[in-house]
Order: sequence, then C-alpha cells, then structure tokens
Amino acid sequence: MTEIDKLIYEFDINGYAIIRNSLSADVISDILDFWNANLRNHYLHDIDFNWSHSWRSLIDVGPVFSFLDRLFLSHFRLDHIFCADENFVSSGGKMHHQADMFEEGVFYFVKGNKIFNGLTGVLYALSDMGPDVSHFCCIPASHRANFEVPSEYRNPNDNPLVKHLYLKQGDALIFSEALVHGTYHVAASERRRAIFARYTNSYSYYRKPTEHENLTALPSTPNHAKIRLPYIDPAKLTERQKRLVIEPAYARGKTPL
Repeated sequence: MTEIDKLIYEFDINGYAIIRNSLSADVISDILDFWNANLRNHYLHDIDFNWSHSWRSLIDVGPVFSFLDRLFLSHFRLDHIFCADENFVSSGGKMHHQADMFEEGVFYFVKGNKIFNGLTGVLYALSDMGPDVSHFCCIPASHRANFEVPSEYRNPNDNPLVKHLYLKQGDALIFSEALVHGTYHVAASERRRAIFARYTNSYSYYRKPTEHENLTALPSTPNHAKIRLPYIDPAKLTERQKRLVIEPAYARGKTPL
C-alpha cells in the first residue's frame, strides 16, 4: 500500500488526513517575513499570488497536490485561499458544517469504490499548534453522518466527541468541509498563524466568482447543432429566467429561486 493509499484510507475513515512537513523551511521563512512586514493590520487577509513565488507555491504544494489529485480524480480547482492569525475563530466559536450540504457544494460519499467529494480544506501550519495554542478540532467521521448535529455537539468545549488535532510548523491538515469542525480557542494562546486553502471540483464554484460575467448564450450541443445558439438578451427575460439562464454557477450565497 502506498503512502497516498494510507492517507486516503485515513481521510475516508476520519474526514481528515495530516501530511507532515509539507512546506519547506525556506517557504515558511519567506511567507512569515512578508507577513510581519505587511499583514499585521488585520487578522485575516485574502492571499495575492503576486506577493512572491512562495505565496504562489501554495497553489499546488507537492505532497498536498498528489493527495488532492487522487481525492478528486484529477478534476479539481482552487476556490479561495486566505491567511489568518490566532484571533481568527469562525462561526462565533462554534463548530460548523456537517454531512450532506449538497446545495452548498459540501458533501462526501463513496460509491463503486470511488470517492465523490465536495469542498475540501487545507490548513497549513506556519507555527507549532499544540494543546496550549488555539487549534483545529473536529468530530471525526461526522462527514459521513446521517442525522442532524445536536446543538450541544456544536460546542467544542467539554464535548466528548471532539478530537483535538495538533500540528507542527509546516504540516498540512487536509479535511472534508462536510466534517463538523472549527477552532478550539485556548485562553492566552501563543501566536498562531495559518493558511487556509479550499479546493472544489473543477466543474463548480463554492464562493461567488468576482470577475465572471453573466452568460450571453447557452452551450451548443456537441457534434449535432447546425447553428450557433442566439445571443440572450437579458432585457427580454423575467427575473426568474435571468437566474435560470445567465447567472454564473456558484454555491455559497446563492438564494433559492
């Protein structure tokens, strides 16, 4: 069994896998130098790949890419990426997400020995994250659950189902967003810095695209259509028709018809 096979097994069972030493010391040093000089004014920054080669290298970190390539069967894309310091605790300190959030592109199931997987997170630790530091926590295997999460199990404190995941600087934690997860906040935590990258299937967007324009025509039928489909004039469509025809595809934030 290869290392990727073992990691896929761990991911399937638990909803997460850890790849140790994914980032080199040089990349970490370059990123932290830039962070200290430019990113001290806020707790969260969306990453600009023009900052440096090291930041661009986060797009396809070697061992992480190999794992994601297997997980998504070579059909995936980077949806969004940001860096955050120790003050970043999402969802008001409660753990979030759960299995079968299909409408939001968050899901995980296996059929015919193939994984069908939605939004997937990668957390890169830029500093050690032990028990004395605010860190990632989750309910293992909850990405496969069949029932609603009881509200009391959303609280990471005094929760018998919670697993605390400790990372060393340079480690990568890959997790299904269908996993019930969040940040375990430690009072007086030492400085914690991390990068969060989220990947999804190549055919989908999780967050609404910032630069995509409305569609002007539907795709023609391959090998059969005799003429190009006509231009769609939005002025002649109702609001519901516009939503059905010209609105770009994305999951998070899209309101029901």
